[in-house]
Amino acid sequence: MATFIAKRQKYVAGGSYYCHPGRIDLSKPYEGLFPTVDSAVLTVLSRSERPTSGREIARRAGRSHTGAQRVLDRLVEQGLVLQQSGGGALLYTLNRSHLAADSVRQLANLRTVLIDTLRSAIQGWRLEPVHASLFGSAARGDGGPDSDVDIFIVRPRHLPETDGDWMNQVDALNGAVPRWTGNRSGLIEVGQQDVDRLRVERPKIVNELLASAVHLAGRAAADLFGGDS
Repeated sequence: MATFIAKRQKYVAGGSYYCHPGRIDLSKPYEGLFPTVDSAVLTVLSRSERPTSGREIARRAGRSHTGAQRVLDRLVEQGLVLQQSGGGALLYTLNRSHLAADSVRQLANLRTVLIDTLRSAIQGWRLEPVHASLFGSAARGDGGPDSDVDIFIVRPRHLPETDGDWMNQVDALNGAVPRWTGNRSGLIEVGQQDVDRLRVERPKIVNELLASAVHLAGRAAADLFGGDS
């Protein structure tokens, strides 16, 4: 079976990924940058819409109740977290009116910011792709600090793979990803003429695209691999 090469992002026989070293965990970006109990607690609070007990916050954060409670008490004193009574327990929420709240939420939700940034970048291309999607652990939100940011792009049938303008915009995206995130970029490009073969061969990546890819531009993966190309 063919494997992938991402240095010029072609689907070819043989080859390996062209990657950049990175260490940001897109599923828990706070902990990658600030590996403390504070970051784990803030990540939970930033993703919670309802008041939550200190014990439940500690459970979700994977930290001791005592350690999480110390952080919560300090954050309440600083005004970044609000405390209220409910059901016989103290409940906590992120103070979304605090000047730092937006920064906390943006960092904790770095994966969403990445998806929006990728969409914006690709939508600005002069030569539009037939399809573009984020796949793998970055799409599922279950990666770690060593995970790649995997992107799958289908080049229009009429464009040769050596088209200079096309190559420039794809290479620019491939180089931008590690600057945006610190993570390796694993960008795979195939020609539209290869789609029929991939649909028949059904390599692992096709099933992964259909199962969990995040659509970025062009036709949906289900449309591309389930119908006429």
